[in-house]
Amino acid sequence: MRLSWCLTKLRLRRWHIFYTLLIPFMMLVYVLAPVNRRIEHQQDVILKENGESSHSSITTTGTPKIRTRMGWMVINTVNKIPVVQYRGAELTNKSFDERGWLNVKNNPCVEETNKPQPESKCLQITVEIQSRMGNHMFMVAAMIAAANMSGRCSIISPTPMLKVFNLQNITALNKGEWKKTTTKSNWLIFDSGKIAVYNPAVRVLPTCKNVILRGFFQSWKYFHHMKPEIVKQFTFIPKVQEKAKIALSNAVKAVKSEKPATVVGIHVRRGDIIKDPFYKRHGFDVPDARYFFKAMTYFQKKYSNVVFMVATNGIEWSKANLNVVANILGTNVVYLQGNSPEVDMAALAMSDHMIMSLGTYSWWAAYLCKGEVIYFSGYPRDGSIMGGKLKKADYYLPYWIGMK
Repeated sequence: MRLSWCLTKLRLRRWHIFYTLLIPFMMLVYVLAPVNRRIEHQQDVILKENGESSHSSITTTGTPKIRTRMGWMVINTVNKIPVVQYRGAELTNKSFDERGWLNVKNNPCVEETNKPQPESKCLQITVEIQSRMGNHMFMVAAMIAAANMSGRCSIISPTPMLKVFNLQNITALNKGEWKKTTTKSNWLIFDSGKIAVYNPAVRVLPTCKNVILRGFFQSWKYFHHMKPEIVKQFTFIPKVQEKAKIALSNAVKAVKSEKPATVVGIHVRRGDIIKDPFYKRHGFDVPDARYFFKAMTYFQKKYSNVVFMVATNGIEWSKANLNVVANILGTNVVYLQGNSPEVDMAALAMSDHMIMSLGTYSWWAAYLCKGEVIYFSGYPRDGSIMGGKLKKADYYLPYWIGMK
């Protein structure tokens, strides 16, 4: 009996000791949990890895890259000192400590920023040119804006744009020189991420390296804050302007009236986008005649002496459909034929207002036009591959008018 009582007492004392230790331990875990979550978040946000990524990233040539889910973060000093305040990315307060700072290990900019830099030295920025004219314009516009924000010198590889626009304050290099310059170790790659989704991390570029912009940068948010400068840079050379003025003059002559004509440019893209099934699969729906009827009706009712000037790579379809619309509305339609793509774009840009089709060529003709713009809101098709890569609020300007 006494032995049984002793064992019971010992068992109770053991549980008492267990709970006595458990309760303080649980309280300690509760107190430290937010700290652990913050550390885990920082480890998740700040990653070192090699190779490419679908996320926006900065790559140091020849060294591992530091990637964040929101893009590049400027770093200026060593670990365990407040080193970076991220501006531009949509992060919550929980992403940082109470001061808004993050500590980063293996800082790629420490060595460079600790060295004295000559005042005359200008960090450079460039862009990887790819695809065709409209895409080139997005890339160069993003480069110009980023150079302006970060005080950098712009360089560019060969592009047909150099023969079309009077680009200023941009150093043009041949292909060999550009490749030799940008493969040095003091260059970083900034990847825009999705084709037409604005990446705010471009506002904060590294302060210690030259930068290569990679991607399509198809958003007005990259450069619209300095539109007058962008429009100035995309001034067509005199030869192109003269041909465009002749085309515009011929359109005005179609209106037999003493009152000034209102010229509305229309871009109709057919051709490759109809023939190649790739575009259909990816959500490049082409506007039909109903879209153009609605858009033309809008301008015909709002303005007087309207003449529609059409640039297209599908002349047969355009004449078969738009002539019918013009007859119904009692207006005139003229067609630009036999011109180079840059002359047609210049003529559309000189028109009073603009009706878009789809694609970057159409987008830039509308952006350079000073009047109202109607765009085809059916592009890209909802739920399509391109629909996941293009955010309409980032791609179309808020004051443009969507129809379909």
